Amino acid sequence: MGLFKKIALGAIGVKTYQNVYNRPIINPPSGFLIKGMKQKGLGSTWVVQYSKVEQQNITQSFKVTNSTKSVNIGGHIFHINWP
Repeated sequence: MGLFKKIALGAIGVKTYQNVYNRPIINPPSGFLIKGMKQKGLGSTWVVQYSKVEQQNITQSFKVTNSTKSVNIGGHIFHINWP
């Protein structure tokens, strides 16, 4: 039971570290808003939710990993900076 507890606490620590310190910085193009970001699992995959300024009730999303530098959506470029 002690080993399982240590592994679970270690996983929680890694997840907290990644949520706080390894979070990507997303620079949206003009006319877009970033609504939220969630980490997917324990890896470095993030789901970014965004919407257009004119249509804030419609939310869309895309995924980024630590090798992603930019995302093109309909001719607009979202720039991603990693710490």
